[in-house]
Amino acid sequence: MTDEDQDEDRELNPPSGDRVLRRAWALSSVVCRAFIENFEDTAEAAVLHSRILSWIDATGIRSEFEAEELAVVETELGSLDQKALIHGTWRSEGLVVLAWALGVTNIPQHDQLVDPAEVANSIHFLSDDALQATEDLKLRSAEELGVFSETQFALHWRIRDFSLQQQAMDFRKFAETAWFGPLRIEGIPLVEDDLAIDDVPIAKAPEERFWQCRSIAAERHQAINWLQGWDEVYSEVDTST
Repeated sequence: MTDEDQDEDRELNPPSGDRVLRRAWALSSVVCRAFIENFEDTAEAAVLHSRILSWIDATGIRSEFEAEELAVVETELGSLDQKALIHGTWRSEGLVVLAWALGVTNIPQHDQLVDPAEVANSIHFLSDDALQATEDLKLRSAEELGVFSETQFALHWRIRDFSLQQQAMDFRKFAETAWFGPLRIEGIPLVEDDLAIDDVPIAKAPEERFWQCRSIAAERHQAINWLQGWDEVYSEVDTST
């Protein structure tokens, strides 16, 4: 089932630019908190943790956090469980999509991880003048968001399909002839007519890299679907393919 098919059964309510920024700041807080859990310099980590909590209140974004997100951010250093830590760091891959939607950064290729600090800085996370510095940020056009949504769906579909079938395929041809297509694959790197990971076909990529790319795809797919208005609650956004 394509994104378009599912859209027929749901009423979309895309977030405003201000809401996107607040959600991006909330994700930045979660990501930063997760990454400082294992800082070698515990004193520096403690200072940064305190700064995050103070900044959340200074910017008035506390209401943007989901309960589990706020729990992660407020957890005492050294007490974050492994699942929350891993989940929190991966949120950086959705964060970059929100920052891109606000026009302040680019999205890396599907097989490249983001630099979380760079992305957070692009939206003035933890800046004392964040509210003033971001006043002129505007969302990209609905057309741009739509193109990325269709491309990300196709990309995520291929990665998820490979996780089930473990077989090479002519993805180029499939994209043209799929019963739920055609799929938009312009800009997606292909090798031997299949999705490429590190310049080799997906079927020949190291298993570790494949699973890494799968996580990247899922997070970015969730972010763009949230931007499209699939669900007001970020964590509940559907990423079915």
